[in-house]
Amino acid sequence: MKAVYLAAWIVIGGFLIWSGNLLLNIQALWSESSELHVLRANLDNLAGAWRDLSRPGNDVLENYAVDRQRAAFAAYEARYERVYDALLAQVGGRRELESFVRALTLEWRILTDRAQEILDLAADRERLRLAKGAPEEIHARETRSAVKMARMDRAFQNGLDVLLRANELVNRGEQSVEGMQRSNFRRLYVMLLVALIASALSVELVRRTIHQREALRGVVARIHAIVNNVVDGIVTVDERGCIESINPTACAMFGYAPEEVVGQKFIRLLDPSCRGRYLGQVKTGWARGGAYLAANSLGCEALGRRSDGTSFPMELAASRVVVDGQWLLIHIVRDITERRRADEKLRLAASVFENTTEGIMITDAAGIIQSVNPAFTTITQYRADEVIGKSPRVLRSDRQEPGFYEQMWASIRKSGQWQGEIWNRRKSGEVYPQWLTVSAIKDGQGRVTNYVGVTWDISELKASDRVKEEFVATVSHELRTPLTSVLGSLGLIVGGVAGEVPERVERLVRIAYDNSERLVRLINDILDVEKMGAGKMRLSFQSLELVPLVREAAESNRAFAEQCGVSIVVRETDEDIHVVGDADRLAQVLTNLLSNAAKFSHAGDCVEVSVRRRRAAVRIAVTDHGPGIPKEIRPRVFEKFVQADASDTRRQGGTGLGLSIAKLIVEQHGGCLDFESIPGVRTTFTVDLPEFRPGMRIDQLVGDREPLEGPRHRKTA
Repeated sequence: MKAVYLAAWIVIGGFLIWSGNLLLNIQALWSESSELHVLRANLDNLAGAWRDLSRPGNDVLENYAVDRQRAAFAAYEARYERVYDALLAQVGGRRELESFVRALTLEWRILTDRAQEILDLAADRERLRLAKGAPEEIHARETRSAVKMARMDRAFQNGLDVLLRANELVNRGEQSVEGMQRSNFRRLYVMLLVALIASALSVELVRRTIHQREALRGVVARIHAIVNNVVDGIVTVDERGCIESINPTACAMFGYAPEEVVGQKFIRLLDPSCRGRYLGQVKTGWARGGAYLAANSLGCEALGRRSDGTSFPMELAASRVVVDGQWLLIHIVRDITERRRADEKLRLAASVFENTTEGIMITDAAGIIQSVNPAFTTITQYRADEVIGKSPRVLRSDRQEPGFYEQMWASIRKSGQWQGEIWNRRKSGEVYPQWLTVSAIKDGQGRVTNYVGVTWDISELKASDRVKEEFVATVSHELRTPLTSVLGSLGLIVGGVAGEVPERVERLVRIAYDNSERLVRLINDILDVEKMGAGKMRLSFQSLELVPLVREAAESNRAFAEQCGVSIVVRETDEDIHVVGDADRLAQVLTNLLSNAAKFSHAGDCVEVSVRRRRAAVRIAVTDHGPGIPKEIRPRVFEKFVQADASDTRRQGGTGLGLSIAKLIVEQHGGCLDFESIPGVRTTFTVDLPEFRPGMRIDQLVGDREPLEGPRHRKTA
């Protein structure tokens, strides 16, 4: 019997030793599993930091906010280095995993170098763009940026591959630990069956405990995944006010890594202006046992505090829960900066809509009025409730031509907008002129959702224009009649007194004659300017052969040029060149340019006139070799009453309106008048006109046309 007992005790002792070693092994494996879980979390953090490193390089190619992206890159790089160093310290002793982590160093250097090069190229490109550099230089920077981007992406992908392999290694470690753990659990089951063969209930309880633990691990993993991927920040705070956990969204929002804030006071994440109120509300909530703490109960604007010291508006809500007997505050935070900006834009737009002096009418896509502002009511006399839901036809005056509205809507459908003068009717029945701008508003798919009409009442302006026109016409008539008589009398005197009166008297009579003639020209020019400005000058457009027109203008001005001691040379072309224009007005332009060139040339000089094709246009160039146009006058050459050459008054006698009128005439022909001047060398005025080619119709070059794109005045030194 003693032998049996001894054998039993030996068996029991061996069983206890075996079971103790088994339990120690299980505990060691649990510790190893915990370390692997922490290691996996740190690998995830490193992967997130690695992904952030590529963001500034990509973002700067889209919006070129170089300084902001450079600052963001520096922050991401610093965060990556912190996470990398922490992970490297953790994997010490795990040689294979450590080799993977260290392998990131080369890719990190390549990626950061390429990112910095992209930022530098973007800054260089933006500098060239702002300085209006050559497009090919800007394109070269963009091409180099794309190449660097490809290399950075390759390094980024290589780094991700390294992280994936490291993650796979950790997964294999976890799977191995879990396999050994399962094996140990099976041994534990055998031990329990041997030790408690009579206690099947205990075995069942142990089995249920193990299954519940595994299920709990799955639940915890799912909750962890949800918390880490919600769009709102989640921060858990204990009874001491210290942060227990923080999700990645909140980390990105406040600019901290988890290890920088876990264990720190939550008020560190609040702007100082909100901290006192927050603490008071939390204290009151704890005392009352309240279930939640709402953001509005803070009594001040909820402001978050980033790691760089900047503040941002946020929504903040806190709920109190109990976990393992410990009270916790779960804070939900949301950055509302963009919402505030959108609200401010809406507020500003509403303020402009309500307070602008221009009438604004908004319709839907079918043209039904949806909203009008107070200025619209002031102009039209209609209250908002009298027009909302109706068509803008209630304002029509029937003063427009039959096809006016069809043309207007055709323009809106083609270009998205229309503007022009229109006559409408107020509620009182009064017909008045207004300037109307209509714009189409489209959604993200390019579909028209609304039309916006902005109106200005131009009644007073039209009245003042009529008074001005009548005044100019009356004054010019009253002045021109006596001046014509004076000019005729002086002409008779000039022709009959030569050699019969003292030279001084003859000179004074000629001065009076010249000034009277100049005054008549001035009156004619003023009338021309007034007609062109009012749109009342009617041009007779027809197909013109340009070379004979230029030759005739040169012959007409040759006598005047000879009086100035200057010759005119026409450099013709054998090509048959046609334009559409008014022959008399184009001759007026050429006469002005030729007479100016003759006046401002030195005796014995030659004025050159040339005609040639230039892309889809033809160019007439008039060149003189006089003193040139001074720099200070060049920006105002085409303004009224500005002489083309203030430095030489020897043979001036113009009205100061010639070039202004010439520019208006050329632009009414759809052309461009420009000049280039090199003081002491030459001055060239150029007239570019659209060419009329076989197969074209005159109405294609006549009507509402944009002027030709001409060079800016090159103020050559």
